[in-house]
Amino acid sequence: MEREQLNYFLQQAPALQVSALSEKIGSEAAIELIQKPTSQTLLVPVHDPINRGTFISGEVLVVSSIVRVNGVNGWAMVMDDNPRLAGSLAILDGAYAAGIRTMEIAALAEQGKVAIDRENRKMNARVNSTRVAFDLL
Repeated sequence: MEREQLNYFLQQAPALQVSALSEKIGSEAAIELIQKPTSQTLLVPVHDPINRGTFISGEVLVVSSIVRVNGVNGWAMVMDDNPRLAGSLAILDGAYAAGIRTMEIAALAEQGKVAIDRENRKMNARVNSTRVAFDLL
């Protein structure tokens, strides 16, 4: 599992398992809080295919956090107002980079990936059900 994918996949993993694993790591490793979970808004740029430019479609609420786990920085950003999840994911990111419980973190991320794939298949089935065969009209 690539570290760059962890934040995205772990957000879809069971929250109780994410929290429990981050607490285990917190009891085993030296955790230093660099930036407590902080709410922010991000501007959402959208590509305009007509004039090939971009425009800002709005803002999204996120929470980000930075920690240091055994001297290795960990970072997370989650959508909406969920500081506990942001803190837990930052710990898991730092632990993964520090080589702490990497197999457990990867397994939890894999659960999130499976959940994302399942939701994508559901959405694709709903969208495909609205498909129109113009050659039959």
